[in-house]
Amino acid sequence: MLLSCYCHVTVGLASGTSPSELPKTAGQEKGVILETLEWRMSRKFFYWRLRRLLLEGRIHKQISQANEDLSVAQMQAMLRRWFIEAEGTVKAYEWDNNQSVVQWLEAQLSEEEPHSVIKDNINCLKRDHVLQQIRSLVQDNPEVAIDSIVHMTQHMTPSQRNEVARILATMDTSS
Repeated sequence: MLLSCYCHVTVGLASGTSPSELPKTAGQEKGVILETLEWRMSRKFFYWRLRRLLLEGRIHKQISQANEDLSVAQMQAMLRRWFIEAEGTVKAYEWDNNQSVVQWLEAQLSEEEPHSVIKDNINCLKRDHVLQQIRSLVQDNPEVAIDSIVHMTQHMTPSQRNEVARILATMDTSS
């Protein structure tokens, strides 16, 4: 099957047809093939591409652990947004450079760095997902709301309990 494809391309190129004039393949039409690659650069390209995909996979796994409801496309869009937020819109074009993205991801995942854009955003995702689950459970079971508040306040510091009391008091006066 591939032989016929190779023959078609070879005949087309031998007759003076440029590669850009050849019919598009399904992969090119779907955006799978983004650019042509020179053979002498292929090893370097695939080295950085593989490293990038492995790091992105590791981050997707962490994001999935924080919120299992997100799709791969959503996780990829988040990762791109975080990159642009961290590097600035001026460097947004770097997202297409595998080597630049790998270096950024490695810096973000570094053990020496306790805070990074990725780590902080994953923590926010985790927090938001837990809060959403708690809200959902309390809305589905309103009879346990008071018991839940009592249970949660038992695990708080005195200053946190005072803050909760202050918030509840202001909610009471504002309604």
